Amino acid sequence: MSTTPTQILDTASLAEKLDLDSIKATMDGFDPATLLPDLQKLFDSLAPVCKFAVMIGPILLLIFGACYLFLTPKEANYYFGYRCYFGMGSEYAWRSTQRMAGLLFGGLGLALTVIMFIITGRFAYMEVTAMVWQALECMVLEAALTLLAVLSINLTAFFRFNRKGQHRRKHRR
Repeated sequence: MSTTPTQILDTASLAEKLDLDSIKATMDGFDPATLLPDLQKLFDSLAPVCKFAVMIGPILLLIFGACYLFLTPKEANYYFGYRCYFGMGSEYAWRSTQRMAGLLFGGLGLALTVIMFIITGRFAYMEVTAMVWQALECMVLEAALTLLAVLSINLTAFFRFNRKGQHRRKHRR
């Protein structure tokens, strides 16, 4: 069954079916702003979210550092521990790499925890946009320092051990 243009444009029958007067009466007292959340409540809940986002990185570094120091298996494996190519060649290289990763991640996590705790303490007194930008800057700094830590562990393992996990010998002439 197809509709003709006159049936579509017949607004009189449409108005009868929809009862436009009752819809208008309902919409007269309606304010669309009531559908929006209370922005003050939203901004008040933003500070704890920013604090959590900033503090989770250093706490994870502390946990990983403790795990690498105290919970790693004695032998190299592909499931648990800090794995890098030159650190998995021998048991000595594995333990040395785990100790180095644990100390570096644990120390970095401890230092960042203290620094970020001081920074996030000021979040309550900051304007919302400044707080969000500060939190973003802190997270970028944490990511960059973590990347530098990973790079330094891998490079140290590369310069200390060969692919079999033996110490590299210095060539003397």
